Amino acid sequence: MLTDPEGFRHIVEVNPPELPNMSHMLLEGAWSSVLVTDNVFGKIRVSPYAFAARITHDAPSVSPTIVVSTRDRNILAIESEVRGALGNGVRSFLVVVGDTLPAVDHLADHYEIVRHLRDLQHELPAFEVGMPTRFAAWQKRRRIDAGAQFLVAGPIIDPATVAPSVEKLDMTADDPPLYVMVIPPFGGDWVARMESMGAVPATPELKAQLAEAEGEGRRAFAWEAARQVAHEAERAGCAGSILMGLRFDTIVDEAALQWRQRTSI
Repeated sequence: MLTDPEGFRHIVEVNPPELPNMSHMLLEGAWSSVLVTDNVFGKIRVSPYAFAARITHDAPSVSPTIVVSTRDRNILAIESEVRGALGNGVRSFLVVVGDTLPAVDHLADHYEIVRHLRDLQHELPAFEVGMPTRFAAWQKRRRIDAGAQFLVAGPIIDPATVAPSVEKLDMTADDPPLYVMVIPPFGGDWVARMESMGAVPATPELKAQLAEAEGEGRRAFAWEAARQVAHEAERAGCAGSILMGLRFDTIVDEAALQWRQRTSI
């Protein structure tokens, strides 16, 4: 469970497939913890609740956390999905607002959902509820007051920005565990796109180093930067890192291999 981490935990974000398949089996032996997205960017995929349930049944060494998007569901629909996931062994949920889309009515408030799920903990099998936060102490406090049992912040691209970002949260020993989202800087355009979507801006030094790298050297540089972000997050007292922004085939192949070079997943 993310609320009670044993050592620094390395997690990877995965998107469910567009149609049901057995791709989740490839996670076995590659990653021990995954964050399952919920129709990210409004692209319809297999239900994250169903996908996480298949993981618990078919890849028992992998612990899934479901992203619960409140953008287009009411409280009854969300509770129903959570109950179904609990019945399949899923025990971890990250409640988010979800992507803002003009065609979607935001039917459920994420703070309300967190409070509702915390109330349900008294009558349902043990599970945990987390929330994302910006690197701002006031927002962190609001999330905690709402009942968040773990926090997710970021994403971060540049190792040099980790410590200053975490310091802004004014973390205390009584705060829930904090997990930092990590995005490898695969190219200048990719970094600019991630920054435009809310990633912590990279330093000019990292952008200059990235521009100088070429070919395979650029990809190697990106993986090393991502590993260093995770390392700096551990040094800053965070509970773990969440590697994100990757294709599924990269997650189960290149990413797992790269992470094993410096970390234990």
